[in-house]
Amino acid sequence: MKATDKKNILTRYDISTALLCLLGMIPGLVCWNRLPDVIPMHWGIDNQPDGWGSKAFVVFGLPLIMVALHLICCLADNLHTKAGTQPRAVRWITRIIMPVLCLVLECVTVLYVLDLFHNIGLVCCLLLGIMMIVIGNYLPKTRPNLTFGIKLPWTIHDEEVWNKTHRLAGWFMVAGGIIVLAATFLGAYVVSIFTIFIAVFLPILYSFVISRKK
Repeated sequence: MKATDKKNILTRYDISTALLCLLGMIPGLVCWNRLPDVIPMHWGIDNQPDGWGSKAFVVFGLPLIMVALHLICCLADNLHTKAGTQPRAVRWITRIIMPVLCLVLECVTVLYVLDLFHNIGLVCCLLLGIMMIVIGNYLPKTRPNLTFGIKLPWTIHDEEVWNKTHRLAGWFMVAGGIIVLAATFLGAYVVSIFTIFIAVFLPILYSFVISRKK
């Protein structure tokens, strides 16, 4: 991502990473004839499906929705982030999350339908744990913006509050991600969910407290 990228437009990098979301169609296309007409597309905490969609929607519709969401996020980032003010790695993360999620979730869905894999909660928690560790490493390096980080009125408009909040949030996210990964392998999904809540809530509370003190 070059620092000279113009605002209000989608760059070639944005478009190319958006197209990666379409790779999520490949598992469904390869196994198209083996898939039923109705496919589960949402699961509860008990690993049981509680939402379904047509084969065409799951294989084609969901990746296309991911593409649209990805482009919206990229456009928002280009609109609200000054060129050169964010580390390149931070902007790269915001553009690779959606393609990775799309490909992994489509693969897992197809494997579930083909009766080859059933522990959806394991995959989701592993993804969350890894994302927390990666994001936590870069949160302290971010600058106030409207697309990445803890975006609250008192953090966006006060750089000191932003920096203190994101330094703490980085530690919480990395530690929380490690705990989530460990709890996931132990099958303690409730612990994972509670850890995610704490890792997000405490930095927000901390940001409010220090902003009020100022």
